[in-house]
Amino acid sequence: MTSWSGDDALALQDGSAAVAAQPVEAIGAEVLGSDADAVSGVPGVREDLMELTKPRIMLLVLITAGLGYLLGVRGAAGAGIEWLAFVAMMLGSGVACMGAAALNQVMERDTDALMRRTRDRPVAAGRMTRGRAAAIGVGLAVLGVGVQLAFGLWLSAGLTAFTVLSYVLIYTPMKRWTTWALWVGAVPGAMPPIIGFAAATGTIGLEAWLVFGIMFIWQVPHFLAIAWLYREDYAAAGLAMLPVVQPDGRSTRRQAIVGCVLLIVAGLLPTWFGVCGWWMFAVATLAGTGFLVMGVAWSMDPSRARARRFFLSSLVYLPIVLAMMPMDLR
Repeated sequence: MTSWSGDDALALQDGSAAVAAQPVEAIGAEVLGSDADAVSGVPGVREDLMELTKPRIMLLVLITAGLGYLLGVRGAAGAGIEWLAFVAMMLGSGVACMGAAALNQVMERDTDALMRRTRDRPVAAGRMTRGRAAAIGVGLAVLGVGVQLAFGLWLSAGLTAFTVLSYVLIYTPMKRWTTWALWVGAVPGAMPPIIGFAAATGTIGLEAWLVFGIMFIWQVPHFLAIAWLYREDYAAAGLAMLPVVQPDGRSTRRQAIVGCVLLIVAGLLPTWFGVCGWWMFAVATLAGTGFLVMGVAWSMDPSRARARRFFLSSLVYLPIVLAMMPMDLR
């Protein structure tokens, strides 16, 4: 999920854990005192803080929040970018995202420690205490909301707080007991463009909801591919992912294909509602169809190679479609 849960996506790209988990045996140490330890293969303080707060995931949040702000400015006649408000929104939402990532690891310490991908995270591995990680997470989340409040961005600040709370307190625990957690987690994952639009206009307009819809639906097939690739890890941790609950994979692939079909429809709505022109229509149709073809190929050949290609195609789809939308606004 581009979600503020992007660990899994990064895990597949560079072998490290990043929307998913990264478990290993706890080594029982407190936060290490020197980055020199990293030379011996043990992460240092800087590496642990980077792993705890996932700044790379923040990049997707900033891109989509910035897109929402741009759509808000473009949709308001005669409005221009208010740079202080823009910077406050970007800084606030990005910092809050890092706080949510840290709090997620605090709450998932036990399950992280059971999964290969996530067991070497600082909290799961015992290099950082839960209390210290929680203090960092809460501090960053409060700072992210507070920065926006300080610049009078009341609506975007409230939406940021909702995003953090729903991700940490609803989605994260739900993963232990229901497959519906995927759909619930897609909500905070799709909130950044809403936050950006609210910062620009003080309202939530149609353009923002259209981007929200694309991102919300996209997360379903995207994450189902990840869940299939790492189903053994999720099973070991006792998480109620669809490939764990229904291990034959048919429901997983069927839902992924349904998600691709819905994504094609969602990509056409900006043109249907007169927000974008026909270039958006054409690009969304081609990108969505290509994504669907990869999903059908995976369904016919449920191998890891096909699942990985399907996952990678999701990473191609999203930036192409989101980049076209502001370029083709009417």
